[in-house]
Amino acid sequence: MSFKDQIALDRAIFFNSDEFADKHTINGVLLPDIIIDNDRLKERSKKEFDGISVGELLFFVKTDSLGNKPEEGTPMIFDGRQMYVFNVREDMGILEIILAQNRGV
Repeated sequence: MSFKDQIALDRAIFFNSDEFADKHTINGVLLPDIIIDNDRLKERSKKEFDGISVGELLFFVKTDSLGNKPEEGTPMIFDGRQMYVFNVREDMGILEIILAQNRGV
């Protein structure tokens, strides 16, 4: 078994709805393999953004499930909430996306 094969098997475990993943709707499409990790959002805010709150939500999704890698600033509707992509990273077929929401005063 190659390293790539092992990574694919590990991804299947993490993105299994019986393990870590949940179903969420993104831009009107129900996706069964979303992992929300707001603890990671807090960590990244502390390390990379000097403790400033940078977003509302951080989630992981398989790149092929979403279809394409969204660009920063792109609008995204997550579970009915209008948000925008604040930051996106891709690693080994997994997207880590931070969403933010414009809020009026």
